[in-house]
Amino acid sequence: MKRLRMTTAATLALVLTVSGCSSAGETNPAGGGSSGEVAGQAAYVLTLTRSNPTQSNFADTITEDLQAAGLKVTTEYSDYGAGADQMQKFNQALSTKPAAIVLWPTDTTSLIPAYARARQQSPDTKIVVGIYQPATDDDALYDAFWGYNEERIGASSAQAIVDGLTAQGMPIQGAVLQIEGSPGGATTISRKKGFEETLAQIAPGLTIVSSMTANWDGTEATTVAAQMFSRYAADNIVGVFAHSDVMLDGAMLAGERSGTIAGRDYIAVGADCDPLGYRNIESGKQYATTLWDPFALGRTGAEVTVNLLKGGDVEKATTLDATTVTKGNLATCDEAIGKYK
Repeated sequence: MKRLRMTTAATLALVLTVSGCSSAGETNPAGGGSSGEVAGQAAYVLTLTRSNPTQSNFADTITEDLQAAGLKVTTEYSDYGAGADQMQKFNQALSTKPAAIVLWPTDTTSLIPAYARARQQSPDTKIVVGIYQPATDDDALYDAFWGYNEERIGASSAQAIVDGLTAQGMPIQGAVLQIEGSPGGATTISRKKGFEETLAQIAPGLTIVSSMTANWDGTEATTVAAQMFSRYAADNIVGVFAHSDVMLDGAMLAGERSGTIAGRDYIAVGADCDPLGYRNIESGKQYATTLWDPFALGRTGAEVTVNLLKGGDVEKATTLDATTVTKGNLATCDEAIGKYK
């Protein structure tokens, strides 16, 4: 596995290894030569709708970088979970036999039949998948994957809860609340798994007493967290992990309304280096977040795609470094939030 280090800051040494090399491919359009030139070739970017800055900034970055390499790029959008819509867009793109189809898929399974069909109908088209790794053991269906290891993000968040309690001189025992993303989503499943398994291993004195979904929404997180703080008020809540900084901000608001203050009464940990998380860490309410940089994802996806089209050696899986960020290394988040539109 190729890992791209985005910072020299220390990270949790939890390595989940995926390996394998992609074979050098021909440059396309279909039947094209191996000159290593990409200028003028067609590429499609199929990604999630521009419903938030993360998705918009990713789409803009990868589109602009592919265009800068000389590719003729068409970018199409689908809603999260709208696998049928993205399948239709994939089929339309495939019918033109482009040099590459680059995806942030709506989920991990819907497009697997389309990848198989692409191998039959347009074998020279490079299929490059980002963010959500296809849930199949047959990695010959795509040429390369890139993204963050979401399970590692959950694991490092568990470590951050322990580190935060230690830094405050608090015992590593008590109740922990978890605010999840969307039910069944790949990111939610992986972050939840990494967090729960690691917390059980490193902190047996901490118990997750409640885990509820808030669908990545801050307002919904406030609602569900209010129920959790009320129900478990007598259980010595010492930690809250939300799968995103946005949801954590909503959860902390619910805590404040109940008289329970993040950074004073419990350790609050989020993820994604969202501007809300950045400000909350600055203020001392939030202890940690994890780097999830849409700009770096866009650049890396474009780099992997262009290298494939040039016939270069490209790893089957490229994993970006998901650094744990606290007040001491908050500048690590600067790029992830600095260009937000």
